[in-house]
This record gives sequence, C-alpha cells and structure tokens, in this order.
Amino acid sequence: MPKIKSIQLHNYKFFNEQEPINLEVDGECKHLLLYGENGSGKSSIFWGLHTLFESSLKEDEVIQMYFKHRDESAESLVNIYAEKVVRNGIDDYNSFIEVITNEELNNVYRVSLFDLNINQNENAQLINQTSEFLSYKDLFEFQRFWNGRPMNLAQIFISSVLPFLEFPESELIRGRENVKITNAYQKWWEIRHVGPGKTFNYKGNEIQVYKNSLENIAFDRFVNEFNRNIEDLIDFINVNAPLIVKQLGYDIDFNLKYIKPYYKKGDTRYECANFEIEFLVTSYLGEPITINRPQSFFNEAKISAIALAIKLSVLKRKFNDRVEIPKFIVFDDLMISLDMNNRDRLTDYILNPDNDLISKYQVFILTHDRSLFNFIKDKIKNTGKSKEWVYKEVYINEEANKQTPTIYDSPNLLNKAKYYLQIHDYPACGIYLRTYCEEVLDNLYPDSIKYETKPNVHGLLETQKLNLNSKIIYLESFCKDENINYTDFKDLKTYKSVILNSLAHYDIHSPLYKVELEKVLFVIEKLGQYKKVEFKKQNSTFTIDFKKNDGTIYTLGMTIKDKLYLIENNNKLRLSSYCKANITYTNDNGVETKGIEIEKSSIKEIVSETCKLLGIENNIILEECLKDRNKVVVKDLINT
Repeated sequence: MPKIKSIQLHNYKFFNEQEPINLEVDGECKHLLLYGENGSGKSSIFWGLHTLFESSLKEDEVIQMYFKHRDESAESLVNIYAEKVVRNGIDDYNSFIEVITNEELNNVYRVSLFDLNINQNENAQLINQTSEFLSYKDLFEFQRFWNGRPMNLAQIFISSVLPFLEFPESELIRGRENVKITNAYQKWWEIRHVGPGKTFNYKGNEIQVYKNSLENIAFDRFVNEFNRNIEDLIDFINVNAPLIVKQLGYDIDFNLKYIKPYYKKGDTRYECANFEIEFLVTSYLGEPITINRPQSFFNEAKISAIALAIKLSVLKRKFNDRVEIPKFIVFDDLMISLDMNNRDRLTDYILNPDNDLISKYQVFILTHDRSLFNFIKDKIKNTGKSKEWVYKEVYINEEANKQTPTIYDSPNLLNKAKYYLQIHDYPACGIYLRTYCEEVLDNLYPDSIKYETKPNVHGLLETQKLNLNSKIIYLESFCKDENINYTDFKDLKTYKSVILNSLAHYDIHSPLYKVELEKVLFVIEKLGQYKKVEFKKQNSTFTIDFKKNDGTIYTLGMTIKDKLYLIENNNKLRLSSYCKANITYTNDNGVETKGIEIEKSSIKEIVSETCKLLGIENNIILEECLKDRNKVVVKDLINT
C-alpha cells in the first residue's frame, strides 16, 4: 500500500519555513506518533493534510483564499511571520502545503496560491474520500444535543460524512444536459437547495419544471437513489458500529433510523426539508431497553465510543481497495476526554491488526498529553511493531521574538535539559529534568509501584498515579529490591525540590541553582542508564530448586501473573524481582503436591518465604536457580 513519505507545511498556520516532516526510515514509510506541547503547531499538521486533500474538491477561488494575507482574506492560513514577495504583480507569502508519497506515479501533492492543480488530481480526490480525519471535536459533536429531544444525527452526517462519501453514479438533467454525480454531499445539495430545475412558461415567467417533464422524472429517480444509498449506509452502520462499541468495552446495542427528506415542487417554488437520522439505544448490558435520548443517559466516554464506532464504520464502508493510493487516518487529540481505561481500550482497538486500521491505513496519532504519548508508545512496543512507527515531538521555539515549531525526530528530554542549562535558561532546564526524571522512573518501575489505591474527595477508593515526589522517595526501596547501588542516586532525594518546584528556590537564576541542576542532571542521567527489558510474557511457568539442610531437594513450581522483566545496565542483564506469581505445585524429595494456587506479590517474596519455611539460608541467586518449562536456567536464557 502506498504511503506518505513526508509532509511539508511552509508558511502555513503555526509553521513558517520548516523542513519537511520525514516519515520514511530505511526506505519504509511509517505510522506516526507525535507529541506536541500546547500551541506548538501539532494541530497544524492535522489541518495541513485536511486542507491539502480537501482542496481537491474545491474551486480555485476558494483555495486561494487560504493563501492570501489575513488582511485580504478572512480564510487566510498564512503564517503571521511570512514575508511578502510579489509574483506577477500579485502579493505572495510563499505559503504552501506539500505531501510526497512513495507512489510510482503522481507522488507529489501540493497546493499554494499559484499551484492549484490539486483540484484536478483524481488521486488526491480519492485519497480525500478514503482517508479520515478524527479529532475530539468530531466526537464532541455527538454530545451537543439538548437533553429534552431525541438525537438526530443528520447534521453530523451532512457536515462530516457525506462530503467524503461516494455513492453510485446518478443523473440529473440540468439545462437539457445530463449531469452525472457521485459525491454524496453534492447529491444532497442538489436535492436540498436546487430541486428538479426551472423553466419558463408561455408568458416568459420563470417557474419550476413541469410535473411530467424529463427533468422532474429524473429528479424523482435521483432522490430515490440517494435515499436507497443512505439506507444502505445506515444498515451497514447498524450491523458494524455496535460490534466496534463492544470491542471498545461497552455492551451497548443501538440502531440508526433514516427518515427520508420531504420535498415539494410547486408551480413557482421548490421546498425541501432535511432528512433525519434518529439514534436509538435498543440494548444495554445485555438487557433490551429503549433509550431515545442517550445523551441524557450515557456519560461522555460512552457517547464518545458510540461516535467513534459510527465514524469507523463509515470509514470501513467507503474503503476502496481497487485503487492503489495512500490511505491514512489522523487522530488529533482524540482521547482528550477519555479516562485511562477508555484510552487503553481505544489504543488496543487501533493497534489490533484484526481491525484493519494499521494494515490498511497509515495511522497518525497526535496528542498534547505526554503521559498518553508514552502510554501509546509502550503499547506499540508491546505489540512488537515498533519498527513500523516513527516517534516525534514538537515544541515551541522562541527566537528573535518569534514563536516557531521545532520538531525532534528522536525525542530526548535529557538533551533538551542540557541545552537549556547551557544557554542559562534554568527554569526550562528544571522543567525538562522533571519530565525526564518521571519518564525514567515510569519506565523502570512496575505498575505496582507507579499506582496506589486511596480514597478520592468523595471517599471512594480510586487508583491514582503516584506523584513524582513519591516516586523519588520510593527509589531507595526499589534499588534495594533490585540489587542496585542506591548510593549513586541518593542526591536525587536531596535535590528533588529543584525539579519538583523550581519556584520554591529563592533565586532560580543564581549560580547555586545552576550547580543544583547540574547535580540533579548527573544523577538522573546515570539513573537513565538502567533499562527495563521484557523477558517473559504473562502465564509463563518456572521452577526453582531449594537444597534442604538434609541434602534433599525441594522443588517449587510457579506461574508468573505479570510480564517478567530484565534490568539492563552497561549491557549487563539481571532478572527483576518485581513480578507477581502464583505457586502452583511443590515437590518435596519426590512427594508432589499439585493444584496449589497461592498468589505472591513477587518471585523474590516466594523465595524468601520458602527459605524461611525450610529453615535454610537465603543465598539464592535467581538467574542461576530459576528454570523455564524446558528446564533451562534463566542465566543461560539471558545469555542467548
């Protein structure tokens, strides 16, 4: 499948004269996961792709309004810092959008004030119709219904579905000529605003075409075909969308009902009312139920899941596998309104190859939430498909009183902290050190450390993420459990206030504050050299032998309930002790006991308690004693 190699936004919205955003690595075009701090231009990428390919369906005059100065055009998307040049007597600001793909032919798509060929490019039109742009605003549209009335999704379909949908070709007669139309929105425009057409009576007055005219007969047929096409689409959504909702974790069945538009042709006037698409919930949690005002019954997460399912069903319906063109989906802050549980489900849905998103489309995920960026990055890593993605970050760069975006191909917060330390911007250095410190600890700690359960403001128990201060305090205990020399990191606790709250320091521009930052940087950089590497998946089985005081062997079998990790430092690997496990059987000198299910918080706890039970010294080195189901010692597995 062809894909996008690069995207260049030049003097467009927040972007001025930046280099292209490269998505190709080693000859392969990748999916994109991008973090952008607020105001950094992240959404400019979303709108750049949208503007470029939507221009394929627009008139020259409309497109040019995007690339004229804001004093000339209210629709201007020209960067505020762009400098004027005069071309052929016309003011130009060298503003353009360009996408390069790896198609064999027709692989450059570009639009600017003077380059308008995009609206004659059939491939660009097909890309626009088969790709999808999804943002939190699209999902929010499903929330904007008055609680006192049933949900009518017609306007959502008219504005964000029909323009990107192709129906079978239908004909109208306009000016005694046959006009063929396939775009769903154009068809609806003819029905809603134009009608059968006009003619002149014997007095020379303009009137509606006659009832038995070819124009009116063709128009009635045109409307009937449009209605059948919409009904087919609604039937498809009704079958597929509830299945997607269930994959997103909600047991909800619903039905969309299409109500045909009423139209009337008089002698001199034509009237047409909007069609309606009623949304009705038919089942909830496996129980039949009728809910005709879901917006007053469901929370935002459930409505968002339903909205996304409808959107993805439409995308599935319009997928065109007959033409080899780039097809992409852009998710712009789609998960902003979702809690972590729902983000998890949606991420799993997107990354699941069985759902055809990452296999049939080039996926762009854009977010301003750093924790979500890291969460999705970890999810991608766990699928084993990291090489199919590129990861980028975009930040605001302020130079010479100008704000411009800076994009990092290989995000490295530590290097950014060093940069700001070098240019004496100590507060910025402290911010990046804080973020990097949290990233290092999150990557190193197991979930059992990163989260805690405690009462919320309402007194209900809630799982919450530990703050950075608590994570730093926990480091000493973690190092002890993992046989890491804590002496190297003890100063982090001493200087944690520097990165936790720079404003607490009496003078954030003083040489003393710089020295403290340097010390913190040194400690965190050293801590960052420790990496957590996945070793075995959940439900893997192991055995471990204990030599009793009488010389006999006591064997214990266990099944790990979490992923088992290795701790890497300077290319040396050791087994992490943080892994929940169940004791499943014992063998005491040939006497075997099966069917045991005793849960323990870690393998280390199992070993410690077993040694205490047997009355033997705990000198167990896990790597040398733990064996997999094939009786291979973990140390040998690590070395291979």
